[in-house]
Amino acid sequence: MIQVTTIDRENIQYLIRNLEDFEKDKAVKSGLRAAVNVFRVKGRSNLRTRLLHHGKQTNHLMNSFTTRVKRNKLGALAGFDRPGGNHSHLVDQGTKKRYTNTGKSRGTMPGNRFWNDAGHTEENRAMQAIYQGVQKAVQRINERR
Repeated sequence: MIQVTTIDRENIQYLIRNLEDFEKDKAVKSGLRAAVNVFRVKGRSNLRTRLLHHGKQTNHLMNSFTTRVKRNKLGALAGFDRPGGNHSHLVDQGTKKRYTNTGKSRGTMPGNRFWNDAGHTEENRAMQAIYQGVQKAVQRINERR
């Protein structure tokens, strides 16, 4: 999760200061969309490189990467569609030893941290993407006027 600091918020508010309220929302959502795409691309590339040597794959997880910008509240999500990405948390964080009710072992799965690493490494690029996305949206809106 990215936290926006006061300085970042002031910089974005400076960019959208001359817009109408609905235009401001459009511009900020455009910036958020650009930022979550940064995470989606990096998460997918991390997963691809870390699963390269694991034999047969169905690509359900690879095809389930998605992004969403919230409608009513200010925010955006990058994650996985269901049902294809139901197991993403197991692949990312791994599992401890698991047993069925009858006592049969289902083994362990070491986590490969593809999603956590994407969050840590791409935080600065995502903030830049927010700025650039807002700037482009403001430019488009001003050109239409």
